[in-house]
Amino acid sequence: MLFRILILSLLIFNISFAQESLKLAVLSYGDTVKEYKRYSVLSKYLSSKLNKKVDMVIVENVDRVFELFKRKEAHLAVGCSVVYFELKRKFNVEAVAVMKINGKAVENGVLVVKKDSPIKSIEDVKGKKITLGSPICMSNCVMPLYMLAQAGITQEDVINIWSSGTDKGAILAVLAGIADVAGIREESLKTYQDQLRVIAESPSFPRHIIMVSKTLDKKLYEEIEKALFSIDQETLKNMEIDGFEKPNPNMFQVIKNYRKILDLFPVLK
Repeated sequence: MLFRILILSLLIFNISFAQESLKLAVLSYGDTVKEYKRYSVLSKYLSSKLNKKVDMVIVENVDRVFELFKRKEAHLAVGCSVVYFELKRKFNVEAVAVMKINGKAVENGVLVVKKDSPIKSIEDVKGKKITLGSPICMSNCVMPLYMLAQAGITQEDVINIWSSGTDKGAILAVLAGIADVAGIREESLKTYQDQLRVIAESPSFPRHIIMVSKTLDKKLYEEIEKALFSIDQETLKNMEIDGFEKPNPNMFQVIKNYRKILDLFPVLK
């Protein structure tokens, strides 16, 4: 009997302990140093406001994010619109806020070529080699594919199309001549503006979405939301962001059919 009571006590302790901590999964855009600084500040802030430890983990593979939610090890996430839609569809996750950075809560995807490339427009991409910065994310995968689809270009119209894993990898593939065109985030272009040229820019869509599992206690869910929208200026400064905006359904309108876009390029699956 004493042994059974001890086992039961340990189980109760473990469950209580698990409920006392939360995990924030951050899908990396490739700048892990900056991301660690930004989101460690956020996790520390949330810990103080919620009176719960909020651990932060930076994940480079989107499948790892899905795995963390499937195993119920993650409760919050930061990622792009596609990650949000997939987490919402599979794991009952909701977008509670969108980060505002440099005055913008949205971003754009771009198709780029080398400065001296003979490719002048998106129509010239036919018969060329294309690489993407990500295998799934909005800015450097779905929106570049969206632009190709809008121009009537499908997988059959190009020599090859693949993911380089990161924007930097895609850019270097173009600069090295391995690829003719790269699909990347507009922000990733800054360091290489003297070497690359934009041939197409996508419509705007939300970036850096803060998502929270709706399986959490309702009060805790509301406390997280309240904490984000009452964040102090010092914390925002340390995170190097302007603040948070409430997600607007219209923000997601342009990419609500993203799965159909991905279906046009099955080689990427």
